[in-house]
This record gives sequence, C-alpha cells and structure tokens, in this order.
Amino acid sequence: MKKNHTARIHRVAAMAAVIGAPFCGTVLHGAPLTDEEAQALIQRVNELEQQVKILQRNREVDQENTAEKTNAAPTVELGANGLTVRSPDSNFVMIAHGYIQADDRTYFGRKTTPDELLLRRVRPIVEGTVWQDWNYRLMLDLASGNVTGSTTNNVSILDDAYVNAHYFDQFQVQIGKYKSPVGLERLQSTADLMFVETGFATELTPNYDLGADIHNDLFTSPVGYAIGIFDGAADNASEDSETDEGKDVVARLFAQPFLNTSYTPVKNLGFGAAGSIGTHTAGALTSYKTPGQQTVFSYANVAPSGNQYRVDPQTYWYWGPFGIMGEWILSSQKFRTTAAGMPPLERFNNIAWQVEGSYFLTGEENSFKSTSLQHVVPRHRLAFGDDGGWGAFEVVARVQQLTLDENSFHRYGANTFATAGSAREATSWGVGVNWYFNANVKLNLDYETTTYTGGTSSPTATTATPEHVILSRVQFMF
Repeated sequence: MKKNHTARIHRVAAMAAVIGAPFCGTVLHGAPLTDEEAQALIQRVNELEQQVKILQRNREVDQENTAEKTNAAPTVELGANGLTVRSPDSNFVMIAHGYIQADDRTYFGRKTTPDELLLRRVRPIVEGTVWQDWNYRLMLDLASGNVTGSTTNNVSILDDAYVNAHYFDQFQVQIGKYKSPVGLERLQSTADLMFVETGFATELTPNYDLGADIHNDLFTSPVGYAIGIFDGAADNASEDSETDEGKDVVARLFAQPFLNTSYTPVKNLGFGAAGSIGTHTAGALTSYKTPGQQTVFSYANVAPSGNQYRVDPQTYWYWGPFGIMGEWILSSQKFRTTAAGMPPLERFNNIAWQVEGSYFLTGEENSFKSTSLQHVVPRHRLAFGDDGGWGAFEVVARVQQLTLDENSFHRYGANTFATAGSAREATSWGVGVNWYFNANVKLNLDYETTTYTGGTSSPTATTATPEHVILSRVQFMF
C-alpha cells in the first residue's frame, strides 16, 4: 500500500515537474515528501488540470463562435446569372444582372430605310426576395433602339418595377409595372427569343403595363392562371401614365396536362388562351411594323373611343432539342372619327398569327424561358484547347401574317382611316441560326422577307416593294 502511494507521489511529482516551475520548490533533492506536502502537491496538480480543462473549453467555445460568425456572414456569389448576395437565413436575396443587345439591320433590294447599327436593349436588372415570400424586380432600359419598350413619359428607361407576394404557390399577388399576361411570345424573355424581333401576333398584344393581378407559377404548373386589372396599354406599346380612366381586365389560362408525368415526348406540351377587355377614350394610336422594324400600317383621322378586347389562343411544345410555338390573336378596338364627312364611330378588327420553331443541332434541351435568369447553357462552351468546344447551335424558322380590317381602308372623300401607303395584309417568313458561345454570349443571324397586299407603289413607301432584311445581334448577359 505504501509502495503504491509512493509510486503515485512520484508520478505526481514528475507531472508537476513537467507542468512547470511552480512545483520545483516542493520537490526536495533526494528527500521524501511528507503526507501534507504530497496532498498539497496533488491538490495543486488537480487545480492546474481543472484550469487546463477550462482553457481548453474556452478555446473550443471561441472556435465555435468563430464558426458561427463565419456561417452568419452573408454569402456573395458571382456566376453566369450575375452577382448574388444572400443573407445567412436566406430571408434576403438580391441578384444584380442584365443584358446588352447590339443589332445590325441590313436591307436588300430597293430601300426605303437605311441600314442601321443600334443598341436594341441595354437592361440592368436588380431582383430578389425579402423575408422569403416577397419577390421584387427593377429593370431599366437605356438602349437607343427601345422603340416598343416604353413611352417618352419615363424617358424610355423604366420597364419592370413590381413586387410579388409569394406566400402560396397557387395564389400570388403582384403589383407594379410588368408585362401584361396576354401574349405567349411576349411573356418569353427578350434575351431568349428565337428571332431577333418578335412576330406579328405579339404586335397585337400589350407590352409593359401598370396594374395588379393574382396568379400562380404560369409555366411550371399543370394549370397556370392569371387575372388582373391594368391601365390598358395599346397594342405593341407600354403604359407609363394615365391617359384616361379606362382599365383593362386581363386573364389567361394555360394548361400543361403532362407536365408531372414521365412521358417525355409530351411532358412540355402546353396550350391555353388569354385575353383582355376594357374601355378607352384616349391614348396613343397603334402602328404595326415588319420584322425589319419598318412601319407597315398606321391609323389616321381616328382616336380611341370605346370598348377594346383581345382574344389570344396559344400553344407551345418542347421535346429535347426541338421546340415550336404558335399564336393567333384578334385585337378589336372602337374608334371615333376626327375628320369631317366620316362615320362618327368605327370598330376595327385586326388579326395576326405566327408559328415559329427551333432545333438545337448540338443537343441542348429546348424550353420556354420566361425570365432572363433562365438561359441556354451549351454542353461545351466555345473555348480552344483539350477541354473546349464550339458552343451551342440553334436553327430557327418562322412564318406569320398580319391582316388589317378592310374597313380601315374605306375612302370618304379624300380621307381614310389608314395613312397613305399602309398595307392591308403583310405575310412574312424567315430563317436563322443562333450561336451560343457560352451561357452569357450569344450571336443571332436571321433572314426575313415580307410581302404586302395593298399598300402603294410610291418609291418612298415601305410597302412599295417586299422587305428583304438580314438582322444580326450580339447579346452579352452579365
């Protein structure tokens, strides 16, 4: 027993010697320790062991606090979708991105419009969420070629400015300025159009409008819906301020019955209809343009005065690299006459349709993209070297027609309801190729030709000869 006690004392003494100088005075050269000295030494060692444990725990706590602080810091990411800043709890997200489109228009044959280089769209965008359930988006357009995006009331810079309450996927409330949910091609991101310019059917739909609606996730639900009240933008125009007290009721219903099935060929088949109705007594008169953006029809001697409605059945189908989209629309507007000797009120029914398709030669998945955050990502981006590729190639084709109400051309003395040289009908077809260098850089090259029924033989008029135009675009997304 005494031997074990002595061995323990020596182990404690050795520990004390290792720990440090404070114990050196208690270890006598060659002299045995008394019981009191041994107990004091043991107590001191226990105290130091406790202090070491406390110091170790404090160090662990400091490391945990440092890790928590690191995890609590906002995350900042820079990638193909721009700059994303996210709070630690993801309650607050902000994405800063945008895109630039630089276009060239080259006309062939007898020209009534000079060839042109322009910045078609320059759109910085800030969007995100606050408290997880509130989405927002601000988009400016600073481009010189913004001929249909906004009116001069906001100096052609403000397109999107809205807030969306997203507490429930199937019942969301959105208010502000954004695209009126009528046209199908209109709702596709202009950063992902098949062609450089939108088609005739899209020209009969309103563009950005002020209003509020209830909706669900239109193109990610088997049945998508939207219904709302808007100021009432004219065909192919945006609304930035009140022009009268009239409002438009807008509604759409879009079905994708096979969206949640595993049957791939029709999984992304969608069809539906949209429309609007409202009464207006003021506002800008509509002009319609060719794919080359030359005016093919405009009104004369009239002003809005009464009910306007639109009916727009539409469909799309995407299967692997293949995609097709079709749309037919009737836009009907009542006008009052502003010239003597003409009927006081007249209603004009204008009709347009378009069918366009695309195919990715490099096998990328085709889809409808309603936001510029969704874009084509090539399987192999354009790069030189062992890991490089040639990007993605998409071929496109389109046929379309615009038919104006024949009553627009009735002559009353020297007056009609259409400006001189306006066509009664325009028919267009086009082909093109889109080259996606990577997820952020894209090159469009289109050829489109348009022929007219009616119009004039005046050499200075757009409708004097068919339009033959090559449209090219360099698009950079950031």
